[in-house]
Amino acid sequence: SSPRLEPPRPSQRFDWRQSLAMANRTDTQADTVHGTNPQYLVDRIIRNKIYNDAYWKEFCFGLTTESLIDEVVKLDYVGGTYGGRRRPAKFLCLFLKLLQIQPDEDVVLEYIKQPDLKYLRALGAAYYRISQSHMNVYQTLEPLYADYRKLRYRDMNGKLSVIHMDEFIDWLFNEKTVCDVTMPGLPKREMLETTLDLPPYESVLEDDLEELDELEPPPVAPEGGSGSGGGGG
Repeated sequence: SSPRLEPPRPSQRFDWRQSLAMANRTDTQADTVHGTNPQYLVDRIIRNKIYNDAYWKEFCFGLTTESLIDEVVKLDYVGGTYGGRRRPAKFLCLFLKLLQIQPDEDVVLEYIKQPDLKYLRALGAAYYRISQSHMNVYQTLEPLYADYRKLRYRDMNGKLSVIHMDEFIDWLFNEKTVCDVTMPGLPKREMLETTLDLPPYESVLEDDLEELDELEPPPVAPEGGSGSGGGGG
């Protein structure tokens, strides 16, 4: 008689739940950020919405610091969750992916400093804001106040509107929550200037005003003699 085939042992069966859990784990080489698992910087409810989203499952699995750029190129707005079911925006999914794979700082700086892909700059800036020291955040993100390019933003109701990069950067500095992600506390600039030798902030507007002053011709002093003569004549 032919040998009877035994059913596969439990360890041999494909466990899709375990596979998904593995796909959602933080890189084992990643450091903690602000004392916690980097992904935990995104609220658990939001994280679970991302893990269950079709875009995350289909397009974010296995992304690297290089292949992530291919997905960012397709972005056409920034946002958190939206609509009645609070679906996560692709921007938010890719933000969580960065927290998961934790790219080297020099890679994130390349995202921020490259001039061509504005949504890659916005994503890199958001990641840098949440993951870096206060000093680095000020020194790296403040220059982006000079970027006035338009971005599309999707609010919680799903409505799209136009904002600008400098406005998005201002949110990262001053808002408690940006795209459904709670920003870590950031000391006032003045405090860092006195305690950590942060150089004083030079506004882009101040630079523009100085350039205008240089272009402005010096005022001509009024001639007192001719003025009084004209009145007397």
